[in-house]
Amino acid sequence: MAYDFLTKPEMTSAAHNTLSVDGAIYQRLLAKLDESTGDGKTSAKRIFRRLQYAHSKLCIHIESEGHNSRELIVASRNISQGGISVLHSSFMYPGTKLAIDLIPIKGNIVRQRGTVTQCEHRGGRVHEVGIKFDQEISLRDFLITNPKSLLHSREKVDPEAMDIKLLVYSSSTDFSSQLREYLQPTSLRYTFAKTEEDALAKISEQDMVMCFLDNSKMQVPETIRKMREQGFNNPIILVGHPKSSVDMLLISACGADMILPWPCDETTLQCSIAEYVFNPWTTESLENIRMCISPEARQALGSELSKIGIVLDQQLRTSDQKAVHASCLRIRMMAPLLGLTAMKSAIESLTDRVAADGSLEELTPELTEISEICKAFNGVAA
Repeated sequence: MAYDFLTKPEMTSAAHNTLSVDGAIYQRLLAKLDESTGDGKTSAKRIFRRLQYAHSKLCIHIESEGHNSRELIVASRNISQGGISVLHSSFMYPGTKLAIDLIPIKGNIVRQRGTVTQCEHRGGRVHEVGIKFDQEISLRDFLITNPKSLLHSREKVDPEAMDIKLLVYSSSTDFSSQLREYLQPTSLRYTFAKTEEDALAKISEQDMVMCFLDNSKMQVPETIRKMREQGFNNPIILVGHPKSSVDMLLISACGADMILPWPCDETTLQCSIAEYVFNPWTTESLENIRMCISPEARQALGSELSKIGIVLDQQLRTSDQKAVHASCLRIRMMAPLLGLTAMKSAIESLTDRVAADGSLEELTPELTEISEICKAFNGVAA
């Protein structure tokens, strides 16, 4: 089962866990368990979704009647907003009170109290122990995500409990019609905008925005960037299916908090919205997710930026103003994610001037400089 989440390195000096597994052996054990138990599938009984949380060394503190605790080092399998599954070498009785040291993305270990709810023998010495937390957690504190991770902490929601103001920006009649059907069972106060101008005029009154991606125009990422520039810091969900991996990377840089593949079913869409209705979030936490980019993704974006620099140079030679403007838009989306702060400031002004001016003649020297920076980019932030 593939996940788009990362976890931090181990934060304990213990030699090994009770199963004495780590590294490749630990990863093979997780894969085998996923294959044999079908982990990751939804359940009619579960409320919270289980997500991989792969740490081979987590410390649990088991309480006893004498108020003394016994410490064990176990490996984790998955985590949810309401509990965690760990792998242990022997049986553990349901009802056992304990505390477990969770490893967050930032800061010190978080000790979470809970109760063993079940223990299943998985073969050999492996026992899977289900622990229910006394208090729910925020998964964003423990899983490194990005907009395309599609982090859903819930498998189902109560539609009538969702009561916020939602703006839907879409020029597609088919999408808007389908979305109305999906939103009808909820208590959301939703409104639609067909044009960018209308959407930008309405966002200040909204709790959340949902935008539909039209691959033929690719204008929505730029609209979302404008929403952020206007000071809208609330969640934005981009709905669509980018045509290429490069387009996905560019969209990831536009300021959306979640990229929801389309088409999807009603439950998936409602769970996506619920992620920001029922779970706490801050402007800072959302910004951290938007700017999360892996080394591999950074390298791919850097390579694409170099190609755009070459294309931009050719477009300037033929004075193709429309094509130059399209290249500038792509560079403007990529620059912040690659840490090119100086170029970001320059390209923002140039992009607007290219759109407004009737001729490229006066802008060619500045655009040529941008082109040369792009062509020379080697993955190191300016």
